[in-house]
Amino acid sequence: MSHIPYGNRKISFEIKRGNRKKTVAIHISPNAFVTVLAPQYLDEEKIRMIVQKRAHWIIERQEQIKKNRNSNSIKQFVSGESFPYLGRYYRLKVMKSTTDSEEKCRLVSGRFLVEVNGKANILSNKSAVKKVLLGWYLEHAEEKIKDRISRFAQLIGKWPASIKIKNQERRWGSCSRSGIIRLNWKVIMAPISVMDYVIVHEFCHLIYPHHSPQFWQKVRSIIPDYKKRRDWLKEFSLQIDGLD
Repeated sequence: MSHIPYGNRKISFEIKRGNRKKTVAIHISPNAFVTVLAPQYLDEEKIRMIVQKRAHWIIERQEQIKKNRNSNSIKQFVSGESFPYLGRYYRLKVMKSTTDSEEKCRLVSGRFLVEVNGKANILSNKSAVKKVLLGWYLEHAEEKIKDRISRFAQLIGKWPASIKIKNQERRWGSCSRSGIIRLNWKVIMAPISVMDYVIVHEFCHLIYPHHSPQFWQKVRSIIPDYKKRRDWLKEFSLQIDGLD
């Protein structure tokens, strides 16, 4: 294990050498562990210099992972908790209504504002907040996903038999042999750029059903930096316990 100093901190990293010809890649795992992929010939001192140049970026990514990990803990659906939307986290504020009006959720001034029946008990409020917030997500997922789909379908030149926005526990999207595309509603929590990658990925399966070189070439022709967006999905889990 190697390490470099950065301010009053220390960045530890593992070096893995392979068949890379020139470039060095820095990978940060979901648990914030740093791995440097380097060519066989590159000496450790040069690798340390490269890591030193990227130190600020590494620290930022590790802090983001820590923030996401804390935000993704089991939710109580109470004021002060954070929930992601389009790659950003917004704090929840629960307000009790003085009337028996229908519960509602709004995103206002950087906060999720959820209004619930003020006469209900704590457990009922928690259930109501969860239901209303989930409903807000589903509504906006439909809207945003369909908007992005209309942008890319024309570029790809294919339309699916149907599009279904589902709660898929371990998959962001899928494309059946019959041309039905299913997208996980939780992709609405990711940045727009990542959502676009998921959509384009599944639409390209309408042409190439497998992950062949031709498939990835098609994806690249529409999203040149698709690997960066794919890595985002690998490094960060947007599954929120208690929202299923």
